[in-house]
Formats: sequence, C-alpha cells, structure tokens
Amino acid sequence: MAIAQKRGRNLKRVAEIAEVAARHGLGYWVARAGIRVRTLDKGDQPLPEEVLARRLRSFLEELGPTFVKIGQLISVRPDLVPPEVVFEFENLLDETSPLSFEIIKTEVENSLERPIDEVFERFDPNPIASASIGQVHRAKLREGGHDVAVKVQRPGIQAKIEADLDIIATIAAKVQTRVDVVDLSSVVQEFSDSLHRELDYRTEARHIDRFRFNFKEDELIRVPIVHWKYTSRRLLVLEYIEGWKLSELAEPESLGIDTFALAKHGAEAFMKQVLEDGFFHGDLHPANLLITPESKIAYLDFGIVGTIPVQDKEAIARMLLGIIRHDVDEIIAESRALGVDITADKIEDIRVGLKDAIDKYSGKKLGEIKIDVIGREFLSLIYRNHIRIPRNYALLAKALITVEGTAKKLYPDINILEIAQPYVVGLINRRYGREMTAEAVYDEIKSQLRYAFDFPRQIHEVLNQIRAGELKVRYHHAGLEPLLSKLDSTVNRLVVGLLLASIILGSSLLSLAARGQSTVSIVMFVLAALLALWLISTSWRNRV
Repeated sequence: MAIAQKRGRNLKRVAEIAEVAARHGLGYWVARAGIRVRTLDKGDQPLPEEVLARRLRSFLEELGPTFVKIGQLISVRPDLVPPEVVFEFENLLDETSPLSFEIIKTEVENSLERPIDEVFERFDPNPIASASIGQVHRAKLREGGHDVAVKVQRPGIQAKIEADLDIIATIAAKVQTRVDVVDLSSVVQEFSDSLHRELDYRTEARHIDRFRFNFKEDELIRVPIVHWKYTSRRLLVLEYIEGWKLSELAEPESLGIDTFALAKHGAEAFMKQVLEDGFFHGDLHPANLLITPESKIAYLDFGIVGTIPVQDKEAIARMLLGIIRHDVDEIIAESRALGVDITADKIEDIRVGLKDAIDKYSGKKLGEIKIDVIGREFLSLIYRNHIRIPRNYALLAKALITVEGTAKKLYPDINILEIAQPYVVGLINRRYGREMTAEAVYDEIKSQLRYAFDFPRQIHEVLNQIRAGELKVRYHHAGLEPLLSKLDSTVNRLVVGLLLASIILGSSLLSLAARGQSTVSIVMFVLAALLALWLISTSWRNRV
C-alpha cells in the first residue's frame, strides 16, 4: 500500500512538473522528454538559448526548494548546459516566505534539547533572511554575550527534497534514452550528494572553520566564528558580522574606503584559496560578501566549496599563465592534465576555438583582456564539444568568471588578469621553479615516487581491462615492409636449417643402429643434402 501511495504521489508530482513547464513555454522540451501533459501547447518549438534560460529559471523557482537548489548546482556545471543557462541561473531567487516564530522556536528547542531562553538572552522573531532550506535570525547568547546569526532548518524540508530527488531520478531515467552525451543518473547522484551535504549544517561549519584557519593572518578578511556548542545537523550558530552586502551597495566608494585596494585584495585572496590553500569558496557572488565598517571583506554562506589536490595546483597556475600569455597549447595541455576530457579528435577544434577567442585581444594590453568574456567562450566550446570536466574544475572555471564580476562591484575598472599575472608568476617561480635547490630536489623526488607508487595501480587497471576484454590496441606501421620481408626470410631459413639438422641427426642414428646397412638412413642423407642446396641457393639470391 505504501509503495502504491508513493507511486501515485510521484505520478501526480510529475504531472505537476510537466504542467508548470508547459505554462512557462517549455512544452517542446517536455514532449522531447517523452512526458505527456494535457496543457502542452501544440505550437511549442525550440527556443533561443537566452529565452530558454530565462524560462527555465522561472520554472525552477515555481517548483520550489529542491529545484532551486538543483538550478544553483547546475550553474556550477558549465559542461552540462549552455553558458546562457549557467549565468541566468545565477539569478535564481532562493527566497521564500518566512515561517512563523513559533515554528522556528520549536525547531531551535528540539535541536538544543532545552528551552530557547536558557541559551539565548535575546532571539529576534523576525528573520534577517529566509531561504528554501532554512531561515536566519539574529540572537544574543547568554554565555559570553556574543551576537550571533542562527540558521534554522525548515521542518520537513529533508523529506520534501528526498521525494523530489526520487522524482528527478525517475525523469532522468526516462530522458536518458534520448541523451547519449552524458550519464544523467550519475549527474542526479552528484546533485543528490551535494544537497544532502547542504542539509547537514555541520558540514558547512567545518568549511567555515577551515577558511577561518586559512585566513587567520589576513587582517582584511573576516570569516565568522562557529559556536560549535550549539551547532548541530539542523542548527548553525555563527558569529554575527555587521556590514553591507556587496549586492546591495550601489556606490561602495561612498563608504569612504579604497575600493580598488579592497577589490585587488579580494582577488588575491581568491588566488590564494585556489593556488596555495587548495580550498576555495565556490559561490562568491556579491550577495555572499559583506563590506564591514572596518573596510574588511567578510565571507558568507559556505555551502558550496571546491578542493584542489596538491598535485594539481601547479597545473592550474600554469594554465592561468597560459591564458595571460595567450598560449593556447599550454592551456589545453594543463586542462588535460587536470582531467578535462579533451580527446585527440577534439583537440584541433578546441585549439581553433580558443585561438579565435584569444586573438580578439591580440595587440591589446593585459588590462583590456576580460577574463569573463574569454571564460564564457571557453565554456561555450566545452559545451558544444560535449567535453566532461571534473566537478571541482567546472566549479573553478565558473568561480574565476564570477570573481571578476564580483570585484567589479567594488571597482568597475578592475581586471583580474592584471592582478593574477604577478601573483601567478611569483608563485610559479617561488614554488614550482626548476632551480636545483634542496627543496626543489625533494619535491621532484616526491613527485617521482608518487608516479612510482601509482605504477602498480595503473598496471592493475590495464590487467583488469584485459581480463574484461575491454582493452583494444590499434597499431599502424609505415616503412617496415623491407625489414619484415627480411625477417620472414630469415625465420624461414632458420626453420629449414633446424629441419636439416634434425634429418642429419636422425639418419645418423638410424645408420649406427643398422651398422651402416639402413636404406632409410641413405635416403634421409640425400634429402638433407637437397635441402642444404636449396637453403644455400635461397641465401645467395637474397644476398644478391
């Protein structure tokens, strides 16, 4: 009965999704997915990508929290959707009507397992933010008298997201028969994992602690303190930081701060996150940054982060240097080193596309080159050629473009590449230069040992492919025909020689056994002599 009820509920939700899609003028795509709906307009047809992106955003916003979150995750996967969709989804409104204070109070007390008044001296009933998964209230702790921001998860939101994810997986399985360039089930699983991490506020709290540690020496960066004593899976209690959201500042210079210096420092802080810390904020749009009264940058919302393995940092630095120097081959080589799936048959198309994008800036100063323009064209190339990117590097590509746009909110004439050049060159010379210092030798030994230790695993993978019959080797040779002919002739003579020796040896044994009276031995000697003459004549002809 429960299974039947679930199936009926899912079918009803699928029909609702299809009808909402049709209302937003997406009937053509619903029909292509093989989903039937009564309200589907017969006249629906493919739309320009800009129009499609806007309609998709409205469609997701109407469907609610799960779909808004999925849209936000899609916006950091530029290998899956056109650039127009990627950047339109940045504008997804994750805002909902706030829950009543009584509901929030119950949720807080359930998480704390005690009355709200025992923990908080003051708890503002009016939220300062209300989003799809939770809402945020300002409060004051009794212990220490600290001002805090309390993020409270909405009751029932996990069950609702689980139900919607189940439906999305069903739709993906249905659509998969019409899509052959991406494994939709793995994409849905990736989004599901991301949403489940976001539903556990302790994960975000750990991200915050790591950022705070990484910037503990930076006097211009603020990262809130986590009050772990009160934080749980559904409750996050953070230091409250006063400031102005960058998205709400029409004229930042009116604050009386050096906006260029602050924007430059913010860009360098991002470079540090990527190239030195290997841990970066993946959603640095203006709404997630505060400018404090002390003219500092404060980070908010650590739900989406990216990590960079130690062995990949140099490749990223050199790829950035390739962009700065207009070196297309370097960009492609380092992208492939990072796991971007640019197959041999697509390299030339990517090279031509990148060269066309970069040649537009030929002869121009570095400051005139816009990383967001190059970035959008690169993402368009990636999408058109169906090239898969590891999630973290898709996130990084998107973040680089977003960071420049965010920095321009502080200082419109800033250029990220101008800031990046001395930073990246200095870092490469300092950390990845090839001078034979003791540290460089040590790093090189570690690198080679890593390859050595990895070699058995690679052999094991090859053997597994052989056992499974999945290994195919294509071989083509040119100019080897004379050598092969000579080798064939030599092998033939070797075989005949062995046969001749065998006949002589056999006939000798027979002659000894018969005390020289064996007719068979005489015949075998004659045969051996004839073969010897043939072998000598063949060798003579080959020599001539």
